[in-house]
Amino acid sequence: MLKPKRKITRDEIKKDSFVESVFMIRSYINDNLRLLGRIGGGIGLLIIIMIFLSQSFQNNRQEAEYLLTKSTLYLDNGDLQNAKIQLQELIDEYGSTESGKIGAFYLAQLYLSDNNYESAIPLFETYAKKGSNPFLLTSSNEALSNLYLEKDDFNNAIKYQLKAVEHSDTKKLEAINNLKLSELYLKNNDVEKSTKILNDIRNNYADDVEIMEKIEYIYGLMMKK
Repeated sequence: MLKPKRKITRDEIKKDSFVESVFMIRSYINDNLRLLGRIGGGIGLLIIIMIFLSQSFQNNRQEAEYLLTKSTLYLDNGDLQNAKIQLQELIDEYGSTESGKIGAFYLAQLYLSDNNYESAIPLFETYAKKGSNPFLLTSSNEALSNLYLEKDDFNNAIKYQLKAVEHSDTKKLEAINNLKLSELYLKNNDVEKSTKILNDIRNNYADDVEIMEKIEYIYGLMMKK
């Protein structure tokens, strides 16, 4: 009778990856023994390891960029299922790269469009914490604010809207995000903070019809409180 296969644990997978890295470094050193002898023991070994790690980083970045490009091609062709598979692989294998972080944002957007909010939130949070693109940072924090508002979690909704304001890359966008923040404060019964934001924006955007209409709308909500 065949014995059932033992399930490999997450820790064992990590150990296997570590062992593989050790063998790769050892192989790289063996291939560069002549360089090691010319430079001298300890310093030469350190330099060789640094070169190896640098090349590994470059390879990881290129692989991540390839997977991101592949996933966007699926998205462009409307093949959302394969796009999700490629994006998840990108995140699992190269989540620490910039492409991996962007992949997390794209996958979060796909889950959001499916109304799968619980899967979207941690992915948006990944980009909000680790990403670097101002537009994607603003978009991630705006999405998180809206998602937490759906859950009636006003504290987190306000927290992420504050970050959306912080990462706004134009003054107009900053004002629009501040108006959303004002409305959140109002919904959380903090009329003082809501009013202060409105007054500050009104003083700076008196000639902007769109912004003034939004201000009047929020003032109208205040009157109903």
